[in-house]
Amino acid sequence: MFTIGDAKKISTWSNVPYFFTKSLEEKNIRIHRVDIEENALLNVLYKYSVYIFLKLLAKNSAHTYFSSGLNYFLTNFKIRRAIKRNSRSDLLIFLTYSFSTSKRDSKKIILFSDWSYLYKISTFENREPYWFERNALQREKKHINRADFVLSLFPGSKDFNLEKYNNPNCYYLGNVINSETLIHKNKLAELKLKSKKLLFIGNKKYLRGALDLIQSFKEIQARGNAEAELHIIGLNPEDTGITLNKLFYYGYLDKGYADEHTKYYSLISEARYIVNTTPGWGAFSAMTEAMYYYTPVITTAYSEFVNTYGSEIQFGAYVADNSPDALIHTLETLLDTRPDAYLAMMEQAHEKVKDFTWSNYTEKLLALIS
Repeated sequence: MFTIGDAKKISTWSNVPYFFTKSLEEKNIRIHRVDIEENALLNVLYKYSVYIFLKLLAKNSAHTYFSSGLNYFLTNFKIRRAIKRNSRSDLLIFLTYSFSTSKRDSKKIILFSDWSYLYKISTFENREPYWFERNALQREKKHINRADFVLSLFPGSKDFNLEKYNNPNCYYLGNVINSETLIHKNKLAELKLKSKKLLFIGNKKYLRGALDLIQSFKEIQARGNAEAELHIIGLNPEDTGITLNKLFYYGYLDKGYADEHTKYYSLISEARYIVNTTPGWGAFSAMTEAMYYYTPVITTAYSEFVNTYGSEIQFGAYVADNSPDALIHTLETLLDTRPDAYLAMMEQAHEKVKDFTWSNYTEKLLALIS
């Protein structure tokens, strides 16, 4: 399995390579892990030379050293060497659409990712590709078209692949919960029912959502909701420039460290709601994991969330983009939800994602390729 980063580290790519490989090994499948992450030194050199120049031409470009021709050449060398070293392997799995190998290897090829580079440009950035992005897009298109199976973590991404690429073997097998912590439903209900804690999970990409939530939290405090607390994972006070009473920051919590793992799941277990209203994308994986732990959500109706969970949700609430008043009203209303209604939301949250286990996902994958 080829991954961008070390698949043995739980912190790599939202924990996906760790749980993917672990789940396959639990089914007695031997995995050869190959890290094809870009060279750190060349990445830095590119960032302070070519990248700066291209950013002057197009500030919203997604192009980095990862997408460069040089990285493609060097990574292909790593891939060829790894295939030769593990020549008896039956299947080649790439946890990216950006790299693959030629069909002359006579092994089945699986590409797995959240979405393609073109999907990111078209959907999240709502623009046409720049000239310097076209080579990377052409390479990705070639890999997607040649693959035996193209898997996406999101239904909209799968539909995009079927529309844009010449490969009918594009699939959505469901999403996944990146967790191995045991769940005690009754204990979670006890913790959440007596809690007024709001939880935000997200890095600087979600700063807009964090700032909107902080301002709304400040307002509900001013209106007399003295018991409410706001806990933020992934950001620090320096990132927002705001400190408040009952506002707590934790920065990035690495599940690979026991104390940070404990703190992370303690915060999810005690959260009354998880909230992220960043326009266009509200930290889907973190939301889904929190739902598995019976946590109702407050987010925006962005396309992949709606595609996965529906245009109306019974496990929290959608709020309108760019509407502070709507978020304030939602927070006030849901924090005062009756216990019976809240328990129903908890049940609905878990019910929606309970089948998104890695064991179920790899079962579906093995059935597909057999």
